[in-house]
Amino acid sequence: MQQALAPADYASSVVAVPPIALNADYSVNAGANEAIIKHIEAGGVDILLYGGNANLYHFGLDDFRIAMEAIKASVAPTTHLITSIGPDFGKAMAQVPIVRDLGLKNVMVLPTNFPADPAGVANGVRKLAAALGSGLVLYLKRENYVDPDELAKLIAEKAVSFVKYAVEKPDAAKDPYLDAVVSAIGTEYLASGMGETPIHDHLGERKLTTYTSGAVCIAPTAASELLALYKAGRAAEAFELSRPFLEFEKIRLDLGGLQVLHDGVRLSGVADTGPLMPMVSNLPVDKLPPVEAAVAALKAAEKQALSRSPAPRKAAAGA
Repeated sequence: MQQALAPADYASSVVAVPPIALNADYSVNAGANEAIIKHIEAGGVDILLYGGNANLYHFGLDDFRIAMEAIKASVAPTTHLITSIGPDFGKAMAQVPIVRDLGLKNVMVLPTNFPADPAGVANGVRKLAAALGSGLVLYLKRENYVDPDELAKLIAEKAVSFVKYAVEKPDAAKDPYLDAVVSAIGTEYLASGMGETPIHDHLGERKLTTYTSGAVCIAPTAASELLALYKAGRAAEAFELSRPFLEFEKIRLDLGGLQVLHDGVRLSGVADTGPLMPMVSNLPVDKLPPVEAAVAALKAAEKQALSRSPAPRKAAAGA
């Protein structure tokens, strides 16, 4: 039975954000998704978030149910599963009965770009949380998506249980909106939500609780070690270990975050991820060489991490 995540749970694990593997006819490939899940779990990662990388934006209600049924059946009893609803209010409300029927206790609201405003988002989150009967993970993807003081109220009301922060900045250290969010809610309820790119600041300097990662689907043991090093204050070692992750993220920025991860997992040999659900496309063949090189570097980092620590490493919540 899935249980609601507490901040201490987030603090102990990287949050993996996997793709969803599909068959050629866009049906859910249960076996391939299970292979991805088992690979991630073997690296000591026990929180899986299905959202943007899974392209749930473009799943219909029936596809959403089938995918979540397959994924729920594949995770270990000790693995926490977070699904996502939305991004628009109507679709999110239509998904709430499915989520409740499947007994999923951790739910994120995908960010709405347009039309939405800060007060409207806060109101929508309250209504969704009331319908669900529990707090939601809020995904902050753009500047002032929700007013920081209003966010603090949502947490106090238990309408929001956790926050994924993913507002991209040229320099992560210069982020007034994140400064305001941290001032309003602290770091306990806050995850860095943009892969490895900003974590030297977000984890090393600001001490956010954890971070979300796509590359963890390829190198879970190395990603777990990376989090543990930052938690232990060993930022220089962590930064060195993060180099292949940062290169992978650069390629994702250049060629498409969903596309590179989806095809990268296939190229890694973990599982055949198949096509992406329209309206997103797989990478053309001529764009694959840099992805293959970055995946090879991640696999090498994973091999080295396994040699250092045969048993999966997890960050200590109190570290």
